[in-house]
Amino acid sequence: MATSLCSALALAALLQAPPRPPPAPGSAAQAAATPVGDSLLALRTLLARDSADGRAWLLLGRLYLQLAENAHGPPHRALEDSAAVRALLDTSDAALARAGQLLAPSGSTPDGDSARVLRVGAWSARARLAWDEKGINVGPQEWGPVPLDLRVPPVLEELGENLLRACPMWGVLFTASEADSHAAWYMRFSRGLRPDVLIVPLAAWRADSLRVAADLKLARRRDPDAAIGELVKRRPVCVSMAFERPPEPRPRIGWATRPLVWVAGPHLKEDRVPPRDFVFAALRLALDNHDAWAPPALALYARAARATPPLCEALRTFRLTNEIPSCRR
Repeated sequence: MATSLCSALALAALLQAPPRPPPAPGSAAQAAATPVGDSLLALRTLLARDSADGRAWLLLGRLYLQLAENAHGPPHRALEDSAAVRALLDTSDAALARAGQLLAPSGSTPDGDSARVLRVGAWSARARLAWDEKGINVGPQEWGPVPLDLRVPPVLEELGENLLRACPMWGVLFTASEADSHAAWYMRFSRGLRPDVLIVPLAAWRADSLRVAADLKLARRRDPDAAIGELVKRRPVCVSMAFERPPEPRPRIGWATRPLVWVAGPHLKEDRVPPRDFVFAALRLALDNHDAWAPPALALYARAARATPPLCEALRTFRLTNEIPSCRR
C-alpha cells in the first residue's frame, strides 16, 4: 500500500523502526524518522521555517491522531482526561485540513486524499471519545457538527455506501481498516446514509468491549469476540469483508454470506440487496487513475466476489472482472 495510506499505528512502527540512512537535514522525512516526542519538535521546527510544507502538516496530523488513539489503550487515559484527548484531535484536524489545502488545492493527489481521509478518521475518533464518555447512542450533537468541507475520494464514498446498503436494518457493522472504517463512517455521519446502523471498528470493540456491551445491555464478557455472540442475539451483526474472515468466538457463530459482508443475528431474511444492485463505477475510475485508495477497495470487493459469485455480474458491468481472478472463470 502506498506510503500515503499508512495508518497511525503504521506510523508509530515507522517512528520506532531500526535506524536507516539519514534523510536530508530539515526535511519532513527526517522529522518522521525520529521518536514521537522528537518528531513533534522536529515537525514544529520545520513548519516554523516553511509553513507551506504540506507533507509536514500531514505527518503532524497523523502523529496527533496516533497520540489520541494511544490514549484509549490501558490505562484508558481518554476517560481520565478527555479534554486533553479532544485537544489532540482538534490539533490533528487543523493540521490535516491544512495539509489537504496545500497538497491538493484544486483536485486530487495521493497525499492530499490521504490527508482528507485521515481527517475523517479524526472526526470518527471524536465520536468514539463521546461514546466513551456518554454511551454509544450519542450523536453529532455531542461531538459535531461534522464540517461541511469533510471529504473522502469517490472510491471510498462508493465503498461506504455499498457496505451500509449490505447491512440489515438496525445492524452493527464491524470494520477492519482505515478504508472501510472511514468510508462507512463518512457516509453515515457526513452524508446521513443509514442512521439505523452502528459502525464499530473491531479493534475499538476489542479494546473496550465491556463498556460498549454495557451500553447495548449485553451480558458482560471479558472475551471481546465472545461478546459478539451476545450481540448477535439482540441485533443483526455485519462484518466487513475487509477482514480475511469473520471473528470465530466460542461458541461459534453461524455467519451467513451477503455481498460485501458476513452477517449473523435476527431478521436476516429482510432487507436483502441483490448482488446486481451494487455499484462499482468509482472503483473503475480510481483504478484507471491509479488512485491510492483503490487497492484496499479492490481487495474487499475481490474477497466478496469469491464469497458471493453472483456479485461478478455487477463487477462485469463496470469492467472489473480482469482485476478479480474469481470472476474470470
